[in-house]
Amino acid sequence: MPPTDSPPAFDGPRVLVLNPVAGTADHTAEVRFLADQHDFSVRETESAEDIAAKASEAATEADVVAVAGGDGTLTRAVRGLDAADAFADTLFGVVPAGTGNDFADNVGITDLRAAFEVIETGRRRRIDLGVVNDTPFLNSCVAGLTAESSAETDSAQKERWGVLAYAMTTLRTARSFEGLHIDVTPADEPPWDADVTVVLVGNGRCFPEGEHTQANVEDGLLDVTIVERAGNLHAVGESAAHVLGVDTEHVRQFLTPHLAIDIRGTPDQVSIDGEITTATSLAVGVRPSTLWLAVGDGYESHPT
Repeated sequence: MPPTDSPPAFDGPRVLVLNPVAGTADHTAEVRFLADQHDFSVRETESAEDIAAKASEAATEADVVAVAGGDGTLTRAVRGLDAADAFADTLFGVVPAGTGNDFADNVGITDLRAAFEVIETGRRRRIDLGVVNDTPFLNSCVAGLTAESSAETDSAQKERWGVLAYAMTTLRTARSFEGLHIDVTPADEPPWDADVTVVLVGNGRCFPEGEHTQANVEDGLLDVTIVERAGNLHAVGESAAHVLGVDTEHVRQFLTPHLAIDIRGTPDQVSIDGEITTATSLAVGVRPSTLWLAVGDGYESHPT
């Protein structure tokens, strides 16, 4: 079903899956209050491992499944909807309660109260899902320095410094990070290899252009950015320059419906919507027009 088709009514029961330890873990009371005001029953998770199960169960009982947590919580919940085969008749609601809330920002949801207002009155769009090694994700799959830094940023740092904790860790990690050697095979293009510092494969997220981070999440394509290695601190500087719109010879960007990335050597850390795993190969693709999502005013169906 194309994203422009009329969505179902989604006027049946509502369930909110609440991760009480996401972010700074101070959101539970407000989320429960807002959920009650908007007729949601609440299912509180007990661990990261039961998020998908809670969402899958909720999807069998409700027309609207909202999820309160960060990017990792949201993606785990989407996997629960996938397991329940519930994408066609379930509206997904994003309630930002994590540290960075990148996906929520990209779809125009700015805070807890706004999240519930968006579920009530926001536009409904049917968006793409990314898939990495057959596992769905919402926002991005990242390898290299950024993933290494994310893995090194502990919960105490996040609680104290918020998103600044990631930047601080990145600068520290860059001094010793040796980079990756990868083989890349995009769709319909010859394979190539490179020594790289950062690999970003985005579904909902693209490499920042100024303050803009939202990718086109309705085009059936992945937004890929690869920062080739040129000395780690220099590469960080190049990345910053690219954010400011400066063309650099070490940043390669392209769109593709799927690609394969092989990491030479030992398994390396990969961040999938903030959740860290290790891998030597990544097969990344798209499921077009899959998830019904309530989006805020800041969401752009065709960002430029």
